[in-house]
Formats: sequence, C-alpha cells, structure tokens
Amino acid sequence: MQIFGFISSIPQLNKFRKDPDKYTSDEKFAFLKKLAAKSLKKVKINVNVIGRERIPKEPVLFVINHSSMLDSYILVDSVDRGIGCVIADEPVWRKIPIASKWIELSKCVFINRKNNREGMKAINQAADNIKNNHSMAIFPEGDLTWVKDDNAYISDFRSGALKIAYKAKCPIVPMVIKNSKGTYEGYQPVGKINSKDVEVEFLNPVYKHIENPRYKTVELGEEIRESMIEKMREFDNAKCERAAV
Repeated sequence: MQIFGFISSIPQLNKFRKDPDKYTSDEKFAFLKKLAAKSLKKVKINVNVIGRERIPKEPVLFVINHSSMLDSYILVDSVDRGIGCVIADEPVWRKIPIASKWIELSKCVFINRKNNREGMKAINQAADNIKNNHSMAIFPEGDLTWVKDDNAYISDFRSGALKIAYKAKCPIVPMVIKNSKGTYEGYQPVGKINSKDVEVEFLNPVYKHIENPRYKTVELGEEIRESMIEKMREFDNAKCERAAV
C-alpha cells in the first residue's frame, strides 16, 4: 500500500517539481497529508490525535519518539502544518524511488552522524528552515526504540539535535506516538504492516532553551524524554484498566 501510494503520487509530484514557485508549502503539504491519511486508513491504522491546540502558531521543532517505520506517516497525518524532517544520511533514504523526491520537496535535511562538521551544517540548515517559517521535526532517539532498547518506552536521546531549536530560537513541541510498536514488522522500506489503534499527543511547548540559551541540551533532552515516557505510561495504565473492566 505504501508503494502504491507513492506511485499514485507521481503526477502531482511532477507538477510540484516542474513549477515549484507556483505552489505554496501548504499546498504541497496538504497533498502529502492526504496521502499519509489515506495510506494509514487502507491498512486500518487509526490515529487519534489530542493536544493539537497546544502547538504554537509560530514555527516549531517537533520532537518525536520512534517505535515504528510508519511513524513518518503518523507524523504527517497528525501535524497542523508543513514540516521537514531531519533524516539520517543513509543511501537508502537518498535513493529510494519517488519518496526521495518528496523528501526534497518537504525541505527535509539529511544529517551525517559520523562527521561532526557535516552534522553541524545540517543542524544549521534545519534552523534556517525554521527561521524561514518552515517547522522541522526530529526523532532524537536516532533509531527505532526497540532496536536500541527493546524494554524501553523511549530509548536515550541524541540530544545534540535539539541545538536546532537553540539556533532558531523556536519552541520545542514534544509529540508522543503511543502504541505504534508492532504496526510495522521489520527494519527495511518494505515490511509487514499490522492494524492497530494509535494515539498521538502533543505536549505543552518548551521554551526553557530560549529563556536560558546556556541550558545544556543533554539535560533538556532528558526532561523532554521523561515527560514523553510519563504520557506513554499513562496510556498503558488506562489500557490495562479498560481491559480489566
């Protein structure tokens, strides 16, 4: 279904690429959002979103946990604006047919995690996107949660990515994706999808790094991570209580 969805998007993709100035970022994103929602609906992954009203109107950095290869679809389906993602600079993402062109149009940024100088260039580019009124999103775990720690709600953050918000002087909005583990079996672009109900919650925006630019990214990252874990625990506890009734 993912492959079919991307193939069906080719005509619109060609329109956007042929005359990019003719279309606004909102128009491009609206098409992607519709595509993501349709793809999730086809495989019966139902997404319930709460807390969207907490997102500031200004450009932000979304910080998201990463339990499934489908989280990018869930992200696009859930947010209220066009976004670009910070993506690991791996050949599979640069070369994957069709999707790589959408990645480019969405103002995504590839980050080299093995070269600090190149990594900082990506952070600066993402910050510039935000300064130019285009929100960005990061998955600061740096990999799927269960790959790093199968027992964790959310694995340790690579908190250096939060420097994007420091440089852009923008709010950070934590976005918690609950119950997405198991929606996708595998670690490759093609895998088995399992139907599930997923809940997304946007938490209160974070401004501490703007108020105190010297506040350490490691400490801020851990505070954000713990607030996200708390929401995931609350979700699991509520699910257990419903099952016990």
